[in-house]
Amino acid sequence: MRRNSPPAFACWIFESVIPAPHCEAMLGDLIEEYTLRAESVSPLAASRWFWSQACRSVPSMVWSSLRSRDWLISMSIAMGVYIVLGTLKFAADLTISKFIAPRPTTYVVLAPVVFLVATSIGGCVAARIRRGATIFLALIVMITVAVLIAVRVCTIPVPWWYQFGFLTLGPLSVLLTPAVFARSSPLAGGSATLKQ
Repeated sequence: MRRNSPPAFACWIFESVIPAPHCEAMLGDLIEEYTLRAESVSPLAASRWFWSQACRSVPSMVWSSLRSRDWLISMSIAMGVYIVLGTLKFAADLTISKFIAPRPTTYVVLAPVVFLVATSIGGCVAARIRRGATIFLALIVMITVAVLIAVRVCTIPVPWWYQFGFLTLGPLSVLLTPAVFARSSPLAGGSATLKQ
C-alpha cells in the first residue's frame, strides 16, 4: 500500500458490491476523502475510516443489489463458473487418483492443493466476467464444502482442522486471489482508481 492509497482489499470489496453505473464516482469520492484524511490526520486513521465505510456500506449495497435483481446475473455467472470448475476438478481428481497417486493417503495430501488451485482459478474467472460473481461463488463453495463434510464424503479419517481448512480457505481463495491479481497485474480488468 502506498502512502496515500486506500486499503486494496477494501477497494475491491467496494468494486464488488457498488452497482457498475455508480462505481467509479462513489469509489472516487471515497478515495478522495481517504486522501484528505490521510494528509490531515494520519494514514492509519484514514485506513480505519475507509474500512468503517466499507463495513457500513456493504450491507446496504448488497440489499440494493438484491432489490434491483442485479444479483441474478452475478449468481448465474457464479453458478456457471462453479459447474465448469467442478467438472475440471473432477477430471483432475480422477487423473490424480488413477495415475499420480493411486493410494488414498497420498490423495489426501494432494486434494487441498487441487481444491485451492481450482477455487483460485474460479475466483479469477468469475471476477473477470463480473466482480459481484465472486461473492456468490465463494458462498456456493462454502455451502458445497459444508454439505460434503456433513454427508461425510471423505472415507479416510482426517482431523477436524483438515475439513475446517477446506471450509475456510476455499471461499477465501475465491475472494482473495482476484483481489491480489487485480492489484498486481497492469492488464487486469480493475478500475483505474485502484492502479493510481
